[in-house]
Formats: sequence, structure tokens, C-alpha cells
Amino acid sequence: MKLYAKYISWVYIKYFLIVFVALEFFYVGIDVLTNLKDFPQSANLAILYVCLTAVVAVSYILPLSLVLAMIIMGINLIRSNELVSFYALGTSKNTLVLAPFLIALTITLFYIIANATPFVYAWNYRQGLAGLQDRDEMGKEIFLKFENKFIYVDRLFADASIAKNIKIFEVDEDGLKREITASEGDFEDGKWNLKNVKILTLPKTLDLNKSGYKVESSSGEEILEGFKPKTIENIYQNASSGSISDNLASLFLLWNENVSTTKIRSNLYSLTFFPLFAPLMVLIIYYYFPITGRFASLALTSFIFVLATLFVWGGFYILARFSQNGVIYPEFGIVFPIFALATFAWFKFYKNR
Repeated sequence: MKLYAKYISWVYIKYFLIVFVALEFFYVGIDVLTNLKDFPQSANLAILYVCLTAVVAVSYILPLSLVLAMIIMGINLIRSNELVSFYALGTSKNTLVLAPFLIALTITLFYIIANATPFVYAWNYRQGLAGLQDRDEMGKEIFLKFENKFIYVDRLFADASIAKNIKIFEVDEDGLKREITASEGDFEDGKWNLKNVKILTLPKTLDLNKSGYKVESSSGEEILEGFKPKTIENIYQNASSGSISDNLASLFLLWNENVSTTKIRSNLYSLTFFPLFAPLMVLIIYYYFPITGRFASLALTSFIFVLATLFVWGGFYILARFSQNGVIYPEFGIVFPIFALATFAWFKFYKNR
């Protein structure tokens, strides 16, 4: 790595860490003051709550920190005449921006990888810890369809992989085939193990002189292979949830079930495509930096850059929420805007080659 690249990389990382830590403290402080009445009384739980809040803040703060660090670095390089000095030494614009862009892209990719882990569920854990959200209420009275089965669950504990009072109605072309009732079920080895099972089977034809329905009892029954508790939760909840792996599993499982996957696709795109906003904005903003402070007011320039960043981020966030609520297709609300931003960033890069 050349000397100027090492210098630019160090300066960018330094400002990124400063902005990121500052915004983290700000977010956590505001959250604690807002929810002070629900704050855990135990010292251990209080520390855990603060840590989970800091993890929750990453999804909002990380992309903004990457872009704001670029703005601060650029303004300081202009003010100290270092930027024009780099150009005077023969360094091209594309070569100079490559280091911070690759750093922002690498950090973003690590964040996307983290979205495939339980890292994503920090918000749920924090809400339950502070009593802000009843996890039991989130899994009450669920009714959905899977593999020609209509499933009713009175109570679902997705984190513990347990369901209470389950009713499964199996149907075919002629109508109801059988009903399976269980007092409890737990998800193990990729399938649901029902307990205290009662099976009511209807005959294929209902004739007066033929046998009627048949009732069987069983201590256990294995059914619904691959239908994970998180998949049920992702389908039924109105709020966005789920990691990348859970959303992918839900999408593949329900692809042929004639069930709307709009929310699942929105969650998946939000976790994979939306974070790419940050490195793309880092690249675009750089090309609008003035060479020296004589050509523009640095205070006004930095204000415009910050305002533009917040405007674009807010616009993307609103489109993502519209996609999750089914107002627009997630491909148009999330994927297309990121693709358009990437196209514009590539155009600026190609123009300054």
C-alpha cells in the first residue's frame, strides 16, 4: 500500500470511530432517558439493556457514521490544503477515494454478514428485558396455511421453540381430511414433535350406512418438517424481523404456498441491499468536494453534504418501510433505489478515471 493510501485510510478510520462512538453514546443516552420508567432495577439487567441498546443502534448509526466520517475528512483535507497537494503530486481522484471507499465497503459487508446471525434480534431481546413488549402477546392466536394444512396455534414461544394448544386441519380437493389437536409441541431436529395428540379422521365419503369419523389418540406425533418457529413469527408479525438466514428459509419454504412473501422479501432486502447506501454515498460525495476552500464556503458545503446524506438516507428508509407494509413492491422500494445509486456512483467513478 502506498504512503498516501495509508495516510488517507488512517484519517478516515479515525474520524469514523469518533463519529460512531459519539452517536452510539448519544443514542443510548436518549433511549435510557426515554425509557427510564421501564429501566431494569437489577444492575446486571441494566448493563445488559444498555449493551443491547448499543447493538440496536448500530443499524441506524453505522451507515451515517461512514458517510459523515468521509465528509469530515474531506473538509479537513480541504481546509489544510492537503487535498490539493495530493492532486498536485499527480494523484488522481479515483485513486485517492479508493481507500476510504474500500474501508466503508468492508465494514458494510461485515455488518451484512452479522445480519445473518442472532445479532438482528437484539431489539426483541431488549424490548422483552425492559418490559416494553410482551413476547407472549406477539405469539398469540396464530392462524396460517402450510402444505395444504391450516394451522392454528394458541400460543407460540419462538425463542424457546415451543407452541401451546395446536390445531392442524389437513385438506385435499374434496375438503377437510383430518384434524390434529395437540396440547403442546416443540421444534426439534427440523420438525415439530406434538404431545398429547388427538387425531380425528373423516371418511372419504359420508354415507348414512357407512362408518363415520375415526378418533385416535397418541402420546406423540412428528409433523410440519422444516416449519421453523422463526418462520411462523416472520410470517405473522407486522413488524420487520428475522435474520438473513431465517428470512431466506422462510422465503424458500413458502415460495410455492400461495402466501404473500412481500414482508419477508422486504426484510431480506433491507438487511442485504439497504446497508450498501453508505459506501455508495461515500463515493458520490467525494466527487463533489471543492479542491480548495477558496472556491466554496466550507461551512456551507459541509452543511449541504450532511443535509443531502440525511435526505437520501431518510428517503431510502421511508421506501423500505413502504415496502414492508406492502404499499410498493420491495424490488422497487429497496433494490431499485440502491441499484440507481450504484449506477450513479459508477458513472462518477468512470467520468473521473
